[in-house]
Amino acid sequence: MRVSAFQQCLRPRQAVPASSPRPCPRVTTRRCVAARCQASSASGVESSQPQAPARLPASTDAGRRGMLRLLLGAAGVAGGLGLRLTGGALEALAAEGVTTVFVAGATGNTGRRVVQQLRAAGFAVRAGVRSTAKALSLGFGADSGISVVEADVTKGKDFLAEALGGAQVVVVATGGDPDKVDQQGTIDLVDAAVSRGVSKFVLVSSLLTNAEAVGQKANPNYIFLQLFGGGVLGKKLVAEKYLRASGLNYTIIRPGGLSNDPEADVGNVVLRGEDSLFALDTDPGRRISRDTVAAVAVQAVLQPGASKDRVVEIVASPSAPKLPVDQWFTGL
Repeated sequence: MRVSAFQQCLRPRQAVPASSPRPCPRVTTRRCVAARCQASSASGVESSQPQAPARLPASTDAGRRGMLRLLLGAAGVAGGLGLRLTGGALEALAAEGVTTVFVAGATGNTGRRVVQQLRAAGFAVRAGVRSTAKALSLGFGADSGISVVEADVTKGKDFLAEALGGAQVVVVATGGDPDKVDQQGTIDLVDAAVSRGVSKFVLVSSLLTNAEAVGQKANPNYIFLQLFGGGVLGKKLVAEKYLRASGLNYTIIRPGGLSNDPEADVGNVVLRGEDSLFALDTDPGRRISRDTVAAVAVQAVLQPGASKDRVVEIVASPSAPKLPVDQWFTGL
């Protein structure tokens, strides 16, 4: 069977059984990272309580600077995507007490880009992760504006409420087991956010979650992901509906096939309203850069009024015009 790029990009990651040893991150040049990784690999179990913000030792100043450059290397990308054009929005949010964003799935390919761009925009970040060692290997500990906290979304809403801490906004960029992560994990995050009184909840979901209801049941991408992806789209839809009924100010982002290529190589963002794009040849495009997905998530945070209670579907096209960020949520 021929597998489309959209299907490959959206196929859920395989969950690692709790009994399986966790591989060490590829970048483990710091003794503290190696020690954490070795202990985690030996036991396969992480602490059941949220961890204090993780930091690299002060003695590794050179490594700290190098990792910080790596972490914030996306600042130029963020500027190119228009994040620095919203300084006034950031000041307005700060005046309302919105200064800190919790990111679930912060070490994933999309989540880490969200963290980078939030920092470039000026927010403090609580990076919710399953493995603090992986977060440190990515350089999160080198930035005093990032607090690394254990936040395995399968551990329940009370655990997650503690992990949220004092964050005023939640961005969810998780992926994995369709039942435990995409559905129940997101539901528990919504409950945790409600209990903490957060002001904004941004969920990165997927195109085609609502395919059956809008006459796209025979869409080949939908069929593939439902059959071979553990029904992931249906699970995501359940979580979407739960969020929409929660009373939170929400934005649901439904991207097409996710690409690690930069926006310049994939195309400018195309934004449409709910149930408008189906990852077909007739669409403007079927892929989108993860950089762009992260930028839309961050703009949803920066524009809580314009993005309030919105479902936005996004792909990219080289022929699409480059829209100003203040137009991203209008007319949807």
